[in-house]
Amino acid sequence: MAMEHAAQQCYNAIISQPKRPLFVAITGDSGSGKSYLAKLLETMFRATGFPCTLINHDEFLIARRNREPMKNIFYTEGKFVGKSHWEILENMFRLNEYERVIQDLRAGKTTSFFPYSRDTGDISDQPRTVTPTDFVLFDTSMMIDKMDFVILVDVTQENIIKRKLERDSDVRTPEQIIDMHKRVQGYYWLDRGRSAHADIIIDNNDFNHVTIEQSSRHPA
Repeated sequence: MAMEHAAQQCYNAIISQPKRPLFVAITGDSGSGKSYLAKLLETMFRATGFPCTLINHDEFLIARRNREPMKNIFYTEGKFVGKSHWEILENMFRLNEYERVIQDLRAGKTTSFFPYSRDTGDISDQPRTVTPTDFVLFDTSMMIDKMDFVILVDVTQENIIKRKLERDSDVRTPEQIIDMHKRVQGYYWLDRGRSAHADIIIDNNDFNHVTIEQSSRHPA
């Protein structure tokens, strides 16, 4: 089964949920394929006329120039003692702004924020305005506890690194890609980010043989 077929099953499960608005997290390690799945689902919603909004947590990144200095700032106490601020993925995001947007949408309010641009590595000076819809899709590995329905895209660390070497070669060297994943993104995902209560788990280790498992927490 290809990801397109898995997306159709996810779509069917999502629209069968009674809650409105329904906040759906498409989550997984960086490079797992969660963004591809999120875009497939957005396309399906738009094609069938269901009101839907897609928000990517990468839109809340801090500027690229502000991340490198964090390598020289270290934790002296707490669970991250000895690690640099650069190694803790949460420091790279404007999480307060992300949480505010989630809260606004949950309250039925139109909200806005200034999205990060991967092309420029900076924060846009043009705000993105988001209006409440029945279905809100979040391409995210953060704020999972604020979601109603969780889809986990699961891939081994070995395959993640292989894919990221292909995907990110335009902005980083192979050494930088491997270092960042092992020390930052992989560390976050394995230690703190992986959801323990996914409603759907998709094994995406083989693009040509994607498998899907649905829990009984939110039966279709």
